[in-house]
Amino acid sequence: MNSDALGALPASFRARLAAWTVIPVTAGMSGASVFRVIGEKGRCEYLKIGTGAVADLLRREVDRTAWLASVGVRVPQVVARFDDKDLVAVAMSSLGDRTAEDIPTNWKPAVIRIARTLARLHALPVRTCPFDETLDVRLTRARAAVRAGEIDPGDFAERNVGVTPEDLYARLKAGVPESEDVVVTHGDATLSNLILGADGQVGFVDCSHCGRADRYVDLAVLVGELEEWFGAEARDTFIGAYGDARWDARKAAFYRDLYELF
Repeated sequence: MNSDALGALPASFRARLAAWTVIPVTAGMSGASVFRVIGEKGRCEYLKIGTGAVADLLRREVDRTAWLASVGVRVPQVVARFDDKDLVAVAMSSLGDRTAEDIPTNWKPAVIRIARTLARLHALPVRTCPFDETLDVRLTRARAAVRAGEIDPGDFAERNVGVTPEDLYARLKAGVPESEDVVVTHGDATLSNLILGADGQVGFVDCSHCGRADRYVDLAVLVGELEEWFGAEARDTFIGAYGDARWDARKAAFYRDLYELF
């Protein structure tokens, strides 16, 4: 357990956790200290604690998760929050523990549900979304991360083995798509950030990058994972259920590479 992170919380917040079982969660790449918190009758929440840049990311997650909930998207409920400039802690309700990484061998029904859920998110009125995640914003963020040495090329996909972060950023700048088809996106639509509910519904977690962006910000990453796991048939099944038979492979490749600098 990251006792330092928990110890940094105010007494009132720690008191709230006193009767709960607190279990560290090591998966994920957000940089936050994350805990699964289990209370009476099996009630479950997730607690995230961050400082510095991670605290800013948690503020964004809280704001964007709350906005998504306000427009009817299935996301966690923010149940407690502490914000003291350099330290942010947030407790959120659990949507369940089964992520879309747990899609069974009979994957088609789950893929269809995921596609239709994402389509509904993308169909929200884009003018109502207050968060800007368009290409200029994402490229500016990527450039800052590259310059700060925050990108580990060892994490790159096989297609980019041997490419430096600087070279990848330069390639992206030289190959910007001609237009953006802007919708409301999740912004980090990996299988691990989609929760398959016991009721058959699909929910979203880790929403700190939700905002107005090209739909391929989500499609490139999610469809790429499905294709890697289940082959081209999964891609075609997803696209058919999503409701747009046109697949722009070039744009998908661009946004998949931009995600490398995420």
